Amino acid sequence: MPENNQSLEIRSNEMEEVVGNIPTWIIRWGITVLFAVAILGLLIANLVRYPDLLHATVLMQSENQPGKVTIRRTDENANFKFYYLVKSGDQVVPGDTLLTRYDPKTDKSYYTITPMGGKIYITKGIDQKNTLDEIIWVVPKSSRAEIKVKYNSKRAGNVKVGQSVKIELSDFPSNEYGFLEGTISSILPVQMDGEHLAYVELNQKKIITSEKKEIPILPVMEGSAEIVLSDRSIFQRIFGSMFN
Repeated sequence: MPENNQSLEIRSNEMEEVVGNIPTWIIRWGITVLFAVAILGLLIANLVRYPDLLHATVLMQSENQPGKVTIRRTDENANFKFYYLVKSGDQVVPGDTLLTRYDPKTDKSYYTITPMGGKIYITKGIDQKNTLDEIIWVVPKSSRAEIKVKYNSKRAGNVKVGQSVKIELSDFPSNEYGFLEGTISSILPVQMDGEHLAYVELNQKKIITSEKKEIPILPVMEGSAEIVLSDRSIFQRIFGSMFN
């Protein structure tokens, strides 16, 4: 029995010696791989951007808003005769006569003249008293639009002139048309209806999306926006305060 125990002890010592002696090339390559992975991770963290965004709503209005002429009788039994001089699709210029209204009681004619130019749209109208007959819209063509973004008070102090803004219009979904890009041009110093207001200038004169599609300027368009408060990398977010 003692001889067997001695043999087992000798073999155990030999096994410990084999296991304990890790080849130096494994250690060297292991450290190299870990170092390379760490460097690669830092490079990726420095390249990948992680912007700080503030969500807002957008209101885009054309510089020339449409005008309208409402044809309404004050009494449903009123005896008026209207004579249209335009129809839907016509183009008018300032000073054109849109319609004449003849009043049999006074034997007089009244003329409605447009102070603006644009395209004519005539819509039928009705109200509870059935006194609203029709509306003549004069929709002018616009080449520019005013863009306003509204946002709440949380982090509102971080909004600065010159920051980038990404806009998605409800009438033109971004998955089909792309989005608009612009910058904050000015900030209203007072709140409007409990919200902050800023104005945005697009990066291009025409309203062209990121998908290179030109969007027509409608009188009013709404949507959502993302204001880029800061555009730092993951590395800067993690180690920025340490370096500062």
